Formats: sequence, C-alpha cells, structure tokens
Amino acid sequence: MSISDKTRKLLWAKAGNRCSYRHNGAICDKELIHSENDNYVIIGEECHIVDQNNNSTRYIENFPNVDEYENLILFCREHHKIIDSDGDTYTSHVLKKMKSDHENCILDRLEKKQIEIIDIKDSVFETEAKNVDEAIGMEVNQPANLSNVRASLKAENVRRAVGFSTNQGLSSLVMTCKICQRPFSFVCTGPLSSIITCPLCGNQNDRGL
Repeated sequence: MSISDKTRKLLWAKAGNRCSYRHNGAICDKELIHSENDNYVIIGEECHIVDQNNNSTRYIENFPNVDEYENLILFCREHHKIIDSDGDTYTSHVLKKMKSDHENCILDRLEKKQIEIIDIKDSVFETEAKNVDEAIGMEVNQPANLSNVRASLKAENVRRAVGFSTNQGLSSLVMTCKICQRPFSFVCTGPLSSIITCPLCGNQNDRGL
C-alpha cells in the first residue's frame, strides 16, 4: 500500500504547507513549498508516525493503515532527519501531539487570517504524462491568488487526467477596474479577498463597492 493522492492532499492542507515540528518550546513552521527564481521547490517530507522500518523504535509489527492520514506528519527535511535519528526522544506519542498542536495552530491562524495568501501570476504550468494511473496539470492546495496563469496537460494512456486540482474553495469572477476601466478576470483558491488588484494597472479594487 502507498499514500493515496487524497491522503496526501489532506495532510498538506491541514499542515498549512508548513513543518509540523514543535517540541519543548522550539517551533519550526518553515514553509515547505516555496519559489526560487519563479520555480516552485518542494522541501517537505511525509513522515510515518508509526514507522514502516523495523529498525525504528517507532515500528509496530503488522500496524494497520500505516499510510493513512492519521499516521502521517509533515516535516521539513532537517526535522525529518532529526526525529528519525532520535527515536527515544521522538516517540509516536510525541509525534502525534506535534501533529495535533500544529494543525490546531494552523486552523486558528487561518481563521484569524494570519497565514499569507500566495500570489501566482504570469506563469505557464506544462505537464506531460504517459502510462500512469493519474495525472494533474496544476495543483494548488493552499489559499492563492492566480493571475494570468495557464495549465497545460498532455496525457497518454492515463487512467484519470485532471487539468487543475485544489482542496480549497475556488472562486472566479470578472471585474472592471475602477481606475483604468478595463475588464479583467480573477481566480483564487481559499477565501475570496475583499481587495482585488488589477493586473493591468495595479489599482486595488474593493469588490464590496
């Protein structure tokens, strides 16, 4: 068995795209997908709470549902290595508490709008897939504003092909800028912002007016 796409999306969304490490007052909170020179780099790693490796102190023989969401926690590479190298300190019980505390913190910050919404603009995402079960052209699993973005998917012998996927709410609208008077389209995942920036002139439009 392996981690399913649904489980993976749930894990990353609930962790808020951030490292879950928090222990004895130390908190990482590092973003696990970030942009470098307009390229998106993934530095997050999915870790088992009850381990699959029989050399680990967190190993339980014949543990059921080892690849399910409840048995997974998200770390940056550094902290994944740290917790795997010190099984006496980082027990399954400790990791479960880390995960619960981190996800509750993310939920609270989202409700208070303390997590910054990312901007994705002027980008083309091109994906080619052959002979696989599933292919996704573009996937966004955190609140984001999308402007002048195109996703292209070429699929051959693919059981399930999806052009765009998100576990967030998706909003799309067309507005006329109050300054330049030109229409523009706006798409976002997550909550719809009350202030929307015109991609043509940069004016901030209040959609409530």
